[in-house]
Amino acid sequence: MRSETALLQLLKKLQSLEASRDRQQIAESVVVAALEILDAHSALLHSVRPSPEGMLTIPCAWAVRGGISSITDMDSLDSEKNQLSADPLLEVCAATPDGIAADDEGGTMRLAIAIRQHNTTVGIFDVQCAQEPSEPLLDCVRELFSIYAEHLVLLDYAELDTLTRLCNRKTFDENFDRFIAIAEEAQRRNSEQPIGPDTLAPKFCWLGVVDIDKFKRINDNFGHLFGDEVLIRVADVMKKSFRGSDKLFRFGGEEFVVLLRHVSAYHAHMVFDRFRQAVADHEFPQVGKVTCSLGYVQIDPSLTPAEMLSRADEALYFCKENGRNQIARYEILIQKGLIAAPVTPAAITNEDLQADIDALFD
Repeated sequence: MRSETALLQLLKKLQSLEASRDRQQIAESVVVAALEILDAHSALLHSVRPSPEGMLTIPCAWAVRGGISSITDMDSLDSEKNQLSADPLLEVCAATPDGIAADDEGGTMRLAIAIRQHNTTVGIFDVQCAQEPSEPLLDCVRELFSIYAEHLVLLDYAELDTLTRLCNRKTFDENFDRFIAIAEEAQRRNSEQPIGPDTLAPKFCWLGVVDIDKFKRINDNFGHLFGDEVLIRVADVMKKSFRGSDKLFRFGGEEFVVLLRHVSAYHAHMVFDRFRQAVADHEFPQVGKVTCSLGYVQIDPSLTPAEMLSRADEALYFCKENGRNQIARYEILIQKGLIAAPVTPAAITNEDLQADIDALFD
């Protein structure tokens, strides 16, 4: 009976998978479905990525019996990129031919199931059960994750920039909409937090625009092949500098965009500047040293994506005009009077409107 119920859950989940393009939502949905099929206590989905130091695991979705965590609760998890070798069970799971490993930890069964694309482990499902699941239930979960992996391949083909493997420009708006919801949730939490000596710094969401300094000169002096190599390497530095849940985009040319999720103003500055320094420290083949400039702004749920990008661009332009290889926050530049404050409709007078009309008919 459990197997029949699990099969029905699997069929329902497959239908919802085909209709969704939101990676985080898909990951969360799959984790909950697998947890329910196995009647487990808790489950955690790791993505697995190669790095120069070895394979890394990055938590990307988790659930407990009774419901999934809220996205902001992932903050304590998704900032941690761990070596696969640091967890023996996960390491065995990734290496074993059938992609499964189990361990009995004090009466609780811990199970790891590999998620593979073309015989390469790209994720691991880490679940805590009261007892070892039956083979039919495991087959249902394996099938679910097999289809999940295939769906990710299709999403990659449609949504990733072919050169850098970052998100492409056309996926920005829908990702931004998700960040707006997260930013609103962050504002609510900040407002509910009691004020006192032990109060934690409020957390926000941020948008950063990155531009490689003097990139045209790189193409002119070394050719487009080395220019492309610079873009690939900068994208690799970005992937190492930000968390799995932060969104990274190539907007075209040498411009990149970062959506940074749920961190304090201090940490946003630190993270963005750490990335800038990592690019400056990187040795690029043939080209040598390359730098980038970055402007960023706190995401305001009342503004459109175009308005937020425009503000981050203003901060970026200030960096470019004042020496390059630096970062700047839009709000700080406004406070210091280094750039002009945006004109709001309330600030526009009748005289301003009349002057604009006169200019049109001059």
